Amino acid sequence: MAASLRSLLAIGRALAAAALLALLAGCAGAPPVPGRDATFSLPRRLHVEQAAAGQPSLDTLLVVQREGPALRWSLFDPMGVPQARQMLQDGRWRNDGFVRPNSQARDLFAALIFAWTPEAELDAAYGAGNWRARAQEDGAAERELRQHGRPRWTVRWPQAAQADTFTVVDADGITWRISPLKEQP
Repeated sequence: MAASLRSLLAIGRALAAAALLALLAGCAGAPPVPGRDATFSLPRRLHVEQAAAGQPSLDTLLVVQREGPALRWSLFDPMGVPQARQMLQDGRWRNDGFVRPNSQARDLFAALIFAWTPEAELDAAYGAGNWRARAQEDGAAERELRQHGRPRWTVRWPQAAQADTFTVVDADGITWRISPLKEQP
């Protein structure tokens, strides 16, 4: 009986250690969010086109809205099927509803927060020295968030683009083209 109790305790410790490692791995891969609440205007409805090397382009629709103290992010395919639903509250992401977690969508959502944060607020939101902004020779504007000394996201606004039209490139080479969703009359 003592041997089986020791065996059960060993299994319990192994499971607890595995759960802790999984939790830590999830935190390590989480995209950065600002250290304080964002002040950009909502709601926003966007067309998002995702491109990655060797993969077909994906079109999605994104709705971002404020719900009390939280931000709700809902990503849909062109047929209206939810691809991701997340809530951001107090700097933490959580699933909203029964849609399975989508880490790539969560990364997009966090990149959009970075892109929409006014430049004057970036030091307070992400820390001085963790980002940089520059004007390009062609008149475009560019902003980059650095993480562990490497670019996490690069956001580029073309010179004559309408508001909310820009491109985000992540560290893995995924490109998201963002544009406002046209309102129906």
